[in-house]
Amino acid sequence: MRGRLVKAIALIVLVAAGALAIGPVRHAVLRRAGRILVASDAIFPSDLLTMDVESGLAGALMLADLYRANLSRATDPAVVGLLVPRATAIDRELRQRGIVVPDVAFDVLVQLGIPGRAIVRIPAGEGGTTETTGALAAWARARPGKKVLVVVGPSHGRRYQRALRRAWPAGQPAPAVVTTTYAPFHADDWWQSRTTLREGLVELEKLVLDLAQHPF
Repeated sequence: MRGRLVKAIALIVLVAAGALAIGPVRHAVLRRAGRILVASDAIFPSDLLTMDVESGLAGALMLADLYRANLSRATDPAVVGLLVPRATAIDRELRQRGIVVPDVAFDVLVQLGIPGRAIVRIPAGEGGTTETTGALAAWARARPGKKVLVVVGPSHGRRYQRALRRAWPAGQPAPAVVTTTYAPFHADDWWQSRTTLREGLVELEKLVLDLAQHPF
C-alpha cells in the first residue's frame, strides 16, 4: 500500500527531473508516466455500454464503435448509458428565458448510429469522477449480475479505474474501464503538445492524490 504511494510520488519527481534531462532519458521517463495513466481493461460484451462525462466526443466515437460491434450481451436491446450531470444555475436561467438548449451528447450518439430507444439517461450529480462512478455503481447494484463497460479519456484511465472499483458493489461482475482511441492524449508523446502536456501533469497530480487518500 504505502509502497505504491512512494512509487507514485517518486514517479512525479522523475517526471519533473526528466523534463530537464537529455532527450532519450527524458522521453523514457515521460513515456513511462503516460503508460501509467493510460490504463485500459480488456473489452468484453456488456449489458451496459457507457462513457464518462469528461471523455466528450472522443468517448462518443468509441462508444458508437462498441455498439456497432454488438458488444452487448443483454437479452433486451443493447443498453447505452448516458451519464447526465444535473442542471446548473446557467441551465435553469436559460430555461426561464425560454431558451431550448440542445441535447448535444444524446444527439451525437444518435447521429453516430445508436438508436435513441437504446439510450438510457443516468443522473450523475455534478458529473465528476466521484459522482459518475457512484451513479454507475448504483445502476449495477439495482441490476444484479449485469456487466458494465465504461469508456473514458486516455489520461483518465488509471484514476477512473481505481475510483470505479472502490465504488463497485460487492458480488457484482467487475466493470471494465476502456480508454478511447480517438482522444489526442497518447502515452508515447503526450508531452509534445501544450494541451496534452497540461492534461497529463494534472492527471499525474490527481493520481498521486488518489493514491495518498486510498493507498491500496
